[in-house]
Amino acid sequence: MTRGDPLNGLLDNDGFIREGNRRLPGLAAAGHHPQVVFIELNNYEGLVSRMTCSEAMDLLHAIRRRLEMAFGHDALLARFDCERFAVLLPDATHEFEALQRIQDAPVIIGNGAYHLSITCGVAPYPEAADNMHMLLIAARIARREALTAGHLVSVFSSDQRRRLARSRAIEDGLWESRGGAGMALVYQPKVDILSGQVTGVEALMRWHHPELGTVSPAEFVPVAERTRTIIPLGEWIIRETLNQQAEWRRKGLDLSVGINVSPAQLAAGAGGTPVMDILTDECDRLDLDRSMVELEITESLLPDRAAMDEVRTLADAGFHIVIDDFGRDHAALSLLAESPARTLKIDKGFVDNVVRNDRQVAIIRFITELAHGLGMRTVVEGIEDIRQLVAVAGCGCDVAQGYFYYRPMCGDRILGLKADA
Repeated sequence: MTRGDPLNGLLDNDGFIREGNRRLPGLAAAGHHPQVVFIELNNYEGLVSRMTCSEAMDLLHAIRRRLEMAFGHDALLARFDCERFAVLLPDATHEFEALQRIQDAPVIIGNGAYHLSITCGVAPYPEAADNMHMLLIAARIARREALTAGHLVSVFSSDQRRRLARSRAIEDGLWESRGGAGMALVYQPKVDILSGQVTGVEALMRWHHPELGTVSPAEFVPVAERTRTIIPLGEWIIRETLNQQAEWRRKGLDLSVGINVSPAQLAAGAGGTPVMDILTDECDRLDLDRSMVELEITESLLPDRAAMDEVRTLADAGFHIVIDDFGRDHAALSLLAESPARTLKIDKGFVDNVVRNDRQVAIIRFITELAHGLGMRTVVEGIEDIRQLVAVAGCGCDVAQGYFYYRPMCGDRILGLKADA
C-alpha cells in the first residue's frame, strides 16, 4: 500500500520513494528524462504565525493545488513535513518557470494574501542518482547550494556528485577507523617567544583513507563531529597522546601536551567513556602531572552551561584548560571571565595579515592584554615568517606555533628537540 500524508493526501517520504522507484524504469525505457525537485518554504513559520489552525490547513491544500497546476497531473507529489515538498517529473521541461510561478502570485487564505518564498533543488535521473532515495538526497544538496547562493533553484551537478561520493566515503571510512585504524598523531611544538625554548606540543590527527589517500582534518573532522565518530576517536587521541607524553618523559623530555576536545565529547549523554575518566585513569596509570595536560576547547563552548560545567570539573581535577581559536566566534567577554581557562589561543585568522594590517595588530594586542589581565597566557597560531613573529612579540604574546618554528612531526622526531636545545 502506498503511504500518504493524512493532512492533504500527498505521498509521504516512504510512499514517494516506493512509488518513484516503481515508475523510474518505465519512464526511462519510454525515453523520458525524469527528475526529482525538492522544494522548501523559507517563510513557513512566519506565514502560519499569522493564521488560525484552520487557515494553516487551508495553506497546505492551497500549496498542493499550486503544485498540481504548476507541474501537471503526471507529476508525483509528496509532502515530508510542514514546509518541505518533493515532485517527480516525467521530463525536464519548464520546471524553472513553474517554480517561479509557484511563488510569484500570492496565496489567498481567508481575507489575507500570503506570498510564498521557496528554495528548490533539482536532481536529474540517472545523472544524479539511479534510485529515489539518492535522488532525494541529491536534490536536498542542490537546494542547500541554491540557498547559499541566494538562488531560487539549483541543479545537482557532476561536481556535487563527486563531493557527495567523497563525503560518503569519508563517513564510511570514519566508522571503520573510529578505533584509530589508519589514524596517526603528529605533534606541533609550542615555543616560548622570549626564550625560544619549546615548552609543549599540540597533538594533531592525521588520516590516510584506504581509497582517498590523505584526507585533511579540515575535511574529516566536521564529518566526525556530525556522525559522532569523534567520540571514540577522541578517546583514542587522549590515550595515544598521554602514552606518548609518558614515553618522552621516560627519555628525559618533559613537555606539556595539548589535546583538542570536541564539544560532542563533553555533551550530556555523549556515550563512550567520559573524558574525565579517560584522563584521570591514564594520568594515574602513567604517573603524569595533570597540569601538563592542556585540554583545548573551542570558544563556542563558553555559552554552553552544561559543557562548561564539565570543563570546570576537569579544571578542578588539575587539567590545564585552553580556549582555542579565540576571537573567531565572538563569545561574550563576561563568559570568558567566568571560565576556568588558563590560556587563550589566538585564532590564526588574526595573524595572516598582521604585517600589513594595523587593525589586526590592535586586535592581537587587545586579546593579549585581556588575557594577561585575567591571569592567562597567550598562544598565537600560524606564525610563518619572522615579520609575523616580530609583530606578535610586540603585542606581548607569550607562546607561538607555526611553520616558522616547526611543522607538525612524529613523536620520535620530537625527541630530537632535546638534542637541539
